[in-house]
Amino acid sequence: MAVDRLVALSHIDTEDREVAKQFLELNGWYDIQMGGKTDLDLEVHKFKRGADVEQISYGMERFKSHNHFRIPYRKQKYWNEQDFNMFGYFNKYKEWYVDYIQFLNSSLTEFLWYDWRLIKEYHKNLYKDDKLPANWTTIEKTFITIPYQVGLERIKHYKLIDGKWNLVK
Repeated sequence: MAVDRLVALSHIDTEDREVAKQFLELNGWYDIQMGGKTDLDLEVHKFKRGADVEQISYGMERFKSHNHFRIPYRKQKYWNEQDFNMFGYFNKYKEWYVDYIQFLNSSLTEFLWYDWRLIKEYHKNLYKDDKLPANWTTIEKTFITIPYQVGLERIKHYKLIDGKWNLVK
């Protein structure tokens, strides 16, 4: 299934952020604030801690077939420790610890939780997906990748079952 660029770029992630925030609060995070439209999605300023939240339209089978997990390259600013991001804007998150929450469906009942340490380890491991349509830019086609087997061992996979988040083994 092809990913529609305009749909992806116009997604309003308010509900995604709210569900992720509730999950993190259940897991010991507190004082979480919602970031602005172009900011980190969830922010805990006093700890320089946060989480970026994304919803994708495919699940675990896609990662398995590609043999890697992937995070959009445009998000690399959270892990590269550079003063300016790829677009020339000051990177206010360069000293932050940023996790990544990736919902695997639009019903927000399944997600992957990538720890910031894992992402920092692989943030320079880039892949350009030329199978994406021609109207996608090079930056939009480029992803930070984490080898599939490493991801299976270190990325936490959760499913909402009977109103409770369950860790998938």
